[in-house]
This record gives sequence, C-alpha cells and structure tokens, in this order.
Amino acid sequence: MSITEPFILPADVQIIAVADLPPALLEELANDSDGFAVTRHGSRTATSLVDGATARLLECFRTPTTIVDAVLAFSGAENLDAREMLDESFAVLGTMITDGVLVTADSLLAEPIATTLRPGDRLGELEIVEAVHVVLDTEVYRAFTGDGVPCAVKLARPGSETRMRALLSHEAEILGLLGGQVGPPVLRLGEFEERPWLAVAWSAAVDAATAAAEHRMAGDRPALLGLVEKILEAYAQLHARSVLHGDVHPRNVLVDATGAITLIDYGLATADGVPAAAVGGVDLFTAPEFAAARLDRRDPGPPTQAAEQYSIAALVVLLVAGRHTHKFSLERDVMLRQLRDETPDVFDQLEVSRLEALVASLRRALAKDPVDRFTSVAELLRSVRSAVTGAGVPRQPWRHGAGRALVSDVVRRLTMPDALLSSGIDAPTASAMNGAAGFAHALLRIASIRGDGELLAAADLWAERAAAHIASPDAFTSADLELISDTLGDRSFYHHEAGVHAVRALVAGGRDDGPAWCSAVEAFVRAARRPCPPLEVAFGRAGLLLGCALLHETPQSSTANAGGQLTKLGDELATSIAAEIDRAPAIADGEELTRLGAAHGWAGWLYALLRWADVQGRLPSEAVVERLDQLATMARWEGRAACWPPDAHAPTLENTLAASWCNGAAGYVPLWTAAHALLGDDRYLELARAASWTAYEGGDVAPGDLCCGLAGRAYALATMHRHGSDERWLIRARLLADRAAERIRDRPFRRDSLYKGEVGVALLIEELNGPTRAGLPLYESEGWTA
Repeated sequence: MSITEPFILPADVQIIAVADLPPALLEELANDSDGFAVTRHGSRTATSLVDGATARLLECFRTPTTIVDAVLAFSGAENLDAREMLDESFAVLGTMITDGVLVTADSLLAEPIATTLRPGDRLGELEIVEAVHVVLDTEVYRAFTGDGVPCAVKLARPGSETRMRALLSHEAEILGLLGGQVGPPVLRLGEFEERPWLAVAWSAAVDAATAAAEHRMAGDRPALLGLVEKILEAYAQLHARSVLHGDVHPRNVLVDATGAITLIDYGLATADGVPAAAVGGVDLFTAPEFAAARLDRRDPGPPTQAAEQYSIAALVVLLVAGRHTHKFSLERDVMLRQLRDETPDVFDQLEVSRLEALVASLRRALAKDPVDRFTSVAELLRSVRSAVTGAGVPRQPWRHGAGRALVSDVVRRLTMPDALLSSGIDAPTASAMNGAAGFAHALLRIASIRGDGELLAAADLWAERAAAHIASPDAFTSADLELISDTLGDRSFYHHEAGVHAVRALVAGGRDDGPAWCSAVEAFVRAARRPCPPLEVAFGRAGLLLGCALLHETPQSSTANAGGQLTKLGDELATSIAAEIDRAPAIADGEELTRLGAAHGWAGWLYALLRWADVQGRLPSEAVVERLDQLATMARWEGRAACWPPDAHAPTLENTLAASWCNGAAGYVPLWTAAHALLGDDRYLELARAASWTAYEGGDVAPGDLCCGLAGRAYALATMHRHGSDERWLIRARLLADRAAERIRDRPFRRDSLYKGEVGVALLIEELNGPTRAGLPLYESEGWTA
C-alpha cells in the first residue's frame, strides 16, 4: 500500500452525529455530543470520534480519491489553507487507514463486510449450516463435519489471507496445548480458495454479557456471582497452563446450559515457547500500562498476567454492573487517557448495590500500577469468593432499548388523522399479515392492555377499512413485494378475506357488540367454506382452523347462532386435515407432505388440530399423538437446544430460519407447550424448552419481524414463560425484543405490517412491558377465556 494511492470510504462506513445516537448509548458515554461517530459494522476497531471538519473530509472519500486530492478539494470548498489542513488531518487519516475505515480503492476490503458462503456450501468435508458472525478479516460459520459433529468455522475474508493464515495457525497451536480444556478442541485446519480456515468444536451457549444480563434483570444474585466465579476459574485455569488469552471481552466467553465456561478466540494468545502472532484486544478492557504505551505510540510488549488480570476485572465489572469501568469517550486517545489516568467511576454504583466487599477485590485488580494488583488471577478468584455473601442485587427494570419509541411511533401512525388514516397504505391494503386488518388486530390488543377506548375505536376503523378494500385488486397482493396469487392462493386466513372478517369479529368481541360479531363471523364462515386445497397454516386450511379456534374463544361464541356455524366449520376443517395427514406415511418416510415448520408444514398442521381440540374441550386423537411423536424423533439436539430441519429430507438446517417462527424452532414452542398442556407428557415440555433455547440462541443475522425474525422468536420465549411461569424466559424474550426493535428500524421488509414490519414488533414490546399473556398474534390463544 502506498499513501499516494486512491483511497475510498467503504459504503458500509457510517458517520453519525453523536447527538443522534440512541439515548441508552449516550448514557454510557462521556459528553462528546458535539462530535461525529465513525463506525464500520464488523470492524475489529472501536467507533472513532471526529470533529465536524474531519467528518466532512471523510465524506470526500465516498468515491476513490488520493489523500492529497481530497484535502485540496475539501480545503477549497471550506476556504482553508490546504497545506495546514494536510498537516492537521494526516494523523487522523492514517488512523482511519490502520483501522480499515479508509482502504485502497482496489482492495478487496473495500467491499461491504459480509459473508461469502451460503448454507449447503462445503469446506472439504464440512457442510455450512449458517453464518454466525462476520468482521473485517474473518467470517464465522456453524457447520457439520462429515460424521455429523457440529463445529464452528473461522474463514479468512478475501484480502486478509496472509494475516489470518498466521493467526489461525497460531490459534490451532494454542488450542492444541490446551487439549480441549477451557477452550474448544480443534477439529480441522484447511484452505478454501487460498483462504485459510479453522474448525473447532461447537459450543451451544450464549456469551457472558447475555448470561449476566439475564441474572441482573431477574435479580438473581447467586446466579450472577456464580457466573463471575466460573469465569474467573476458567481464566485462572488458563493461566495455570501458562497461557494468556490476549483478547478478553464478553463475546469470547461462552456459557452453556449447565453454566460451564468455554473461552474462545485464541488468535492473540501466548504460551510458554509460543509468542503472540499479533498484539491487539478491545480498548475498553485494556490495562493502563498498555493504554500508556499506545498513547506514546510505542510497543507495549507481550501480554502479561498482570495486564490480563486488569482486563478480566474490567470484564467482571461489566457483567455485574451492566456498564463499563468508565464512561468512555468515543475518541480513542481520550479513551486511552481515561484508562491510563482516571479511577473507574463504576464503584459507587456497585456499592449502592451492596457489593462493597466485591468492590474491594475489583479495586485492587484494577489498580493503575501492576505491582498493586493481585499476584495472580487465582488470588483474585479467592478474594472474590470471600466477598460474594450478603444481600441480593436489586432487580433491574426493563429499559426497553429502542422499543418504547417504536411503540409510540407506530401507535401515532395508526391513529393520527394526518398519518396512514388519511394517506392510505400501499398494497396489500387489507390482509391480516400485511394490511389494514393486521393494524386493527394490533390496536385491539394494545387497547385491551391499556384499557383505551380510543385505541379500540381506531381498531374498529381499520377493521372496517380492511373490509371495504376486500374487492380491491390490491387488497391482498403486491407485485412489488412479490406477493402474488400464484403463491398466496385466494383462501388464506392470513393473506385473504377470511382473515379480514376474523379480525372484524375479534374487534367486535372487544367492543362487546354481539350483532357485529355475528355478522363478521358469518362472513368469515362463508369465506372459509370455499374450496381450499392447501393444508398449511400460511396459505391453507390449517390457518382457517386456527381462525375458528380464535373466534370460538370469544365470549359471544357460546350465545350467538353464528357460534354453531363456527363450530360446524371448525369440525369440518379439522376432519379434512386429519384425514389427509392420516393417509400419509410416517413423516420421515413421506414424499409429498415433507415440510416440517409451523407456517408450511407438520408443526403448523398439528398445532391447529391441538388448538381446535383444546377449545372444544377434547383430547387430540391417537393419530395426532403418533404424529407428534414422529416429529419429536426428528429433533436435532445440540446441548440444551433442539431444532428441526425445514423439510423431512433436508440434510441440514437453513441459516437463521432454523430459529424462526415460520420454518424453525420458534414455531415448535407453541406446538410442544400445547401438547404438554393437553396430554401432560413431560417429554413435550422438554422439547418446548429445547426449542426455546434454539429460538433464543439462534443466529443474530436475522430480521426483526414476527414471521422470520427476532420478534417471532421473542414471542416463542414469552409462550415458554406463560406456560411454565419461569421469569427467566420473559427476560430472554425482552432481550430479543430489544434487538428486534433495533433491527426492524434498519431492515423492514414492509414498515407498516403486522408480521413483516414495525407494527408486530411494537405489539410485542407492548405485551412484554408488564405481566404478560403475550402470544403470537392471530396464531396463539388471545386469552379471552382467561
């Protein structure tokens, strides 16, 4: 690389005014509100803070240009002296080049940071299942070996082959010394198109920050401090083997279902006779003596036990307090000076939490002078063990993240005259899945939570608007969204007329309007009686049967004549579904009915039959129980988690859909909890828990929506909480809901949609805000009989 070459600011580099960052993030930062944050998602370097002039200079690199040309153009536009500007900006531009924010125009690293392999691709005998994580130089995948052993695969990204070849070889050597203790065992080391890769044993687990957040929110002090002890034990064991990790941060600490700790990512580690292949680490956990060296632009030397002890103590602070040791500046040099010079400002918070003894241990481990720290992490562990008795940690309220703002925005859009009510909505205009009927249903449920008559009136308005659009050509289809009749059919509960009338009836039930309920149910029955060949929930008879179950639970169904029509229709649909699946061979042997997931396959068909049996006060048939058992045997277990392939003959699972409602584990949670409630067999409860773990721990590279994304997975965890009253599942649901609220803002399939956009996520946030009976809308019970 030559400094005279053209450089470019990659398209995925974001420059954001600090004042525009999320309020929750600003609370954790020092007062840098006048600056601009420069970040590249997936970069290994921290977000940088620059002033306004530097931010505008960086924007000059959105197209390829040399540094000299960019400075000349910028200076001319800003009426500045070009030579002075070049001198002033050279250091910060150099840092941006070092951090991979500015790259040479012809570099492969100029491409957006994204994975390059797809599910089903192969690395030798390994078959890729899904992408797990991607950063500037590395892609991480979940895969299976040829004999079915799950593994994690690190693959060098294009442009980083030389550096990563050394790091991955080094990591394999360190892991070999550990022999499967503390770190994962090495399974394979290889090359793919001249890109090195390393495969290690897969750990079905969550990272330390996620595990600690659960314990803090539940107010479970023994579990939280027990987690801290186990993490300290793992690092003490590592140091006892003369290995220093070199890259301490919460994502490199995994916690499995039993609480066992696995430390991962040893590319920067050292051992006796095995010097570090590179020096790095996350600045937030950097020891003061290393921060001083970086400020002085000198080599800090190899990692030391004392420096790593500081990093581990900083990690413990984050896990116990839920925040870092300092309110860090986004400007890197300022952050390093804070580490070098300032006493951590988190101790008062911990002392208020009645953890004074623990604070004493952490103060020593976080001493500025390495000599003042404990002699080893083992000694720190002994000190912490003696400090962990006493009163519990106060329960932390749910902070909602971006969720509350999302709820307010969605409710405003759906109720204010100057918003969607007047401007109209894009096709499809009427459906429950994506149109006005879905808006009505969300508002109905929010109104019932708040006891808000105005919201109930708005729900009624949207329900009638949906009905008025039924005959419109764009009521249920959209060429732009590839929602066409050939795919949707014309009898779907979620995508066609029957769903609109069902929502009208539910809203009428909420208003206790018997005549309106009868009228809507009669219209639903007429629409649902038309021939409907598909079985599936999404487009066929199983979805219509779920609609019957939902309406049967409303109070009006037991008194109105339309209730009898509804029962007759439900029995007819259940009989036709049962007859068709009875003719099929065993699920694993079938050639036609092979789809397994909730939206399109066996999980949805069986759930619909269980729901109808439940509302009718009957037990499911022996044939249904036999199919449940067949489906149970097709589970693929990984530690505490289980998932199912999307198809009976699929050799592998499909990326993040493995955790989703539509095709993955989240869709099995309502099935197995319903089976457990009706049949009382604890095997089904075990399967529900295992599916919930997959829904919780599934890939994070997922959309935010209900159908395929994080919100649908959060609803599954809420179902698990409702079924067993274990508050930890509610906490996990809220954690996923926070991520869903952030993700849906960035990447909605359709902004105003119940199942594919912000409306469904807003409903989720509202329902999880208090004691909840949250269930996936228009799928699970609405709670009318509660």
